[in-house]
Amino acid sequence: MGIGKLLVFGATSPTGKVIVNRALELGWKVTVCGRRTLQEHAENADIKTVEGPLDDETTIRTAIAGQDVIISLFGPSGPRAPTDIFVPAYKLILATMKSEGVKRIIALSTYSVYDPKDKPNFLRWLLTTGLWATFYKVWKAVTDVSEVFDEEGEGLDWTLFRVGYLADGPRLRVVDGYVGDGTVGMYLRRADMAEWILSQADKTPPEFVRERPGLASVNV
Repeated sequence: MGIGKLLVFGATSPTGKVIVNRALELGWKVTVCGRRTLQEHAENADIKTVEGPLDDETTIRTAIAGQDVIISLFGPSGPRAPTDIFVPAYKLILATMKSEGVKRIIALSTYSVYDPKDKPNFLRWLLTTGLWATFYKVWKAVTDVSEVFDEEGEGLDWTLFRVGYLADGPRLRVVDGYVGDGTVGMYLRRADMAEWILSQADKTPPEFVRERPGLASVNV
């Protein structure tokens, strides 16, 4: 596809900041959208900012119109954070993509969401069962969003990439795969995530369409 226009939801998060910075380095024309805007983004002439609620139709349509690729990183920010916004927000985003003719979205998920290509894995079972038992609303929000993509994503080139433990640090090497395949683990550096997402955003034809690969960092 070549470098084009990129919209980032969730750009205020630590992961979002890494992705926005790397996208600018690679030459993407970046728009950020969310309830608030970071000062560093507002002051950067190379970033277009759209501020407003993620379940507001005007905000979402303004942000999505004319984009080539959407990267979405928003989700529950903690065990006590509100969770009822995510399903309606994603329903609105997917519907607006269809009406605006934007097909590609790459969105964050976690290993709480299962994929048919996954194999049994004790560590994954332990972590996701613990989340389900301790922070059920967070677990349910993540899994409900995955169902929204299945139910509302027809005709779109969507990818839900799944992650485990996120960490800072310099790039290592990012691998993709499925739970239990001997390739992916639960550790992922944000810098590696950014490289994978932006490489996927630039691919024509897109890869992992309507799939849920897992990502992990490994030593070079």
